[in-house]
Amino acid sequence: MRIMIDGRYLPDSARVNRDLLITLRNIAKALKFGIRYDAQRELVLINTKDSSMPPLPSDNTSDERIEDENARLTGKVICLDPGHGGSDPGALGPTGTIEKDNTLAIAMLLKEKLEKSGATVVMTRDSDTEVASAEATDQEELSARVEVANQSEADLFISIHNDAFTSNTAAGTTTFHYGDKSSVKLANLIQQILAEKLGTKSRGARFASFYVLRYTDMTSILIEVAFISNTVEEMLLSSVDGRDNAAESICDGILKYFKV
Repeated sequence: MRIMIDGRYLPDSARVNRDLLITLRNIAKALKFGIRYDAQRELVLINTKDSSMPPLPSDNTSDERIEDENARLTGKVICLDPGHGGSDPGALGPTGTIEKDNTLAIAMLLKEKLEKSGATVVMTRDSDTEVASAEATDQEELSARVEVANQSEADLFISIHNDAFTSNTAAGTTTFHYGDKSSVKLANLIQQILAEKLGTKSRGARFASFYVLRYTDMTSILIEVAFISNTVEEMLLSSVDGRDNAAESICDGILKYFKV
């Protein structure tokens, strides 16, 4: 059963039963709301503005589908952590691209996509700056990122990075987790979608004991999107399409994780 209040669908469905309908009608009566039940569509309509009976919606199912799409992650809090920033550029590509710029660009695109699906997104940084301070040690900087995630009581923590190696032939995508069941599941989902979408070599979902994975309180992963030290993948990471595809893939993995 769907419930529509003042023309907007609630994100969740409920099982139709007599007791629920009676309860909703009693609440509506007490608050002087208008209410009607469309048995054919299994739809309860509530009008909170006055006691008049709300009209039946049109048969335009696309409106309902859009409503569903925009509410799939309602109630979920996701913390995004663009790697490096400020005085820490991260790795540098052969043509001079900078990891901190790539990670922030991907994270901001991902934020937009997640919010369109109803999620609340918390950023450890949303500009070219440190999370702690320019004078902070590496440990203090990592601790500040963990603190943002833990204080937000996020459902997921996703740290975004670019890989690098001394040889420019190293290539591929890797997603790291700390071994707990939920993080392994999320890492595998995102790893598969990301490598397929980007057309990169899949280096797998792997265990790692990174600080931000050890000390965050929620399901956490760290994504090495591609190798910035590889000329071809550097272009991918710095391109508009490459960044958007990366963000889209991570978003799709999150939606699959929550099965919405």
